[in-house]
Amino acid sequence: MLTMICCCMLALWAGDEPVIAPLIPQWEQQRGVPPIRWAGSRLDEAHQEAQDRRVPILLWVIRDGDPASQSWADQRLIDPNFISTLERETVPAIVCLAAIDGQRHSQQLVRDDEQSPPRSRCPHLRSSNCQEHLGSETLLKDIELPRLFPAAFLISSSGKVTAVPQEIPFQGTEELVLYLSGQRQGKRSTRLNLEYLKIRLERARTCFESTEIRSGRMALVHVESQLDQFGPQIRSEWEMVSQPYLAYGKQMLRQAKQIGRTDAKRRLLMLRRLVQELEGLPPATTAQRYIDQALPN
Repeated sequence: MLTMICCCMLALWAGDEPVIAPLIPQWEQQRGVPPIRWAGSRLDEAHQEAQDRRVPILLWVIRDGDPASQSWADQRLIDPNFISTLERETVPAIVCLAAIDGQRHSQQLVRDDEQSPPRSRCPHLRSSNCQEHLGSETLLKDIELPRLFPAAFLISSSGKVTAVPQEIPFQGTEELVLYLSGQRQGKRSTRLNLEYLKIRLERARTCFESTEIRSGRMALVHVESQLDQFGPQIRSEWEMVSQPYLAYGKQMLRQAKQIGRTDAKRRLLMLRRLVQELEGLPPATTAQRYIDQALPN
């Protein structure tokens, strides 16, 4: 009985001691791990981004307990050049299969330095937690997996799956870039370009609401010049944001026409103002044509 009580007390005392999370390796403290935005469980967003940027989803598949998978993760997922290539050329996703015996890794509790609080991370991904690979497992539906890992698959905007040649994951970043460039069809956009374009579209929208017509028009014209790098939804968004500007231009053209019946000089002034405000948009082109017709040869 006394032995049992002592064992219970020792267990309680041991439980009171705080668990001290280990520090990340010294090299990682010095170099850091490049961040990356995996598709994770945000698969609808990933498919939409792929369509908007005109790039494929690139799905990597590794396996727990597989030495080649571990080596690939240890080398590639800490390589800034490799990570930047994934984000520039694709929408990256990753899945980690259970080991052959069914075992799976668990989240790792680490500290970045002596003063940092503990945080959880995936021991393979390092910069992310395990949800980033667990959430993408539905992408494997109807995909025939190879025996050799790591493996990779391209998923097009239409859902077509193409197996990446098995030697590519074992080669360097340059070989991956060459392979992806050979699969590319037409122009495409990077994540940074897409984010910047959406900022410009939002600026155009808010500028019209605050009657900053010229600033908004400049943003719209800039976006239009890059639309060939993006998918149809981005063009639809541009058309929606440009509608108030086009309606404003048409209204100004109608007013100029009415005024021109009694005051030709004032009509020209209105047309010139419209050209300055909406330069690069169809109403300004129409206004300039009317000006040219009104001026003596």
